[in-house]
Amino acid sequence: MIHIGGYIAFWLFTALFIAFLSIAILTSKLLAPMKPNPIKRNIYECGQPPFGRALSFRVTGALRYFGYAVVFFALDAFTWIILTSVYAPTPITIMAVALYTIIILIGIGYFLSELGKLVR
Repeated sequence: MIHIGGYIAFWLFTALFIAFLSIAILTSKLLAPMKPNPIKRNIYECGQPPFGRALSFRVTGALRYFGYAVVFFALDAFTWIILTSVYAPTPITIMAVALYTIIILIGIGYFLSELGKLVR
């Protein structure tokens, strides 16, 4: 059985990883077909043709779903914060939960107030 001590195994794996990654990128660049056309050079807009300038229009409905996901994860983390504070009810944890609750409620309130402005 071979025993590699210290960090030799880490550096060996790192070197192999970098070598494989470099070879894969180089091979891809050399063998990939290069046939540019107007469709490939066009900006991707989720399957819709792009319109207007990026800074001149409001964000469409995709942001709404992203915001809902952020609110869901914040509330999911809120549940874990509450459960953690139940197992260790000290004044510090109660203050941390209160601060977290205030921050989350301010963020959710801001998201809901801006939702009507962001989505047409």
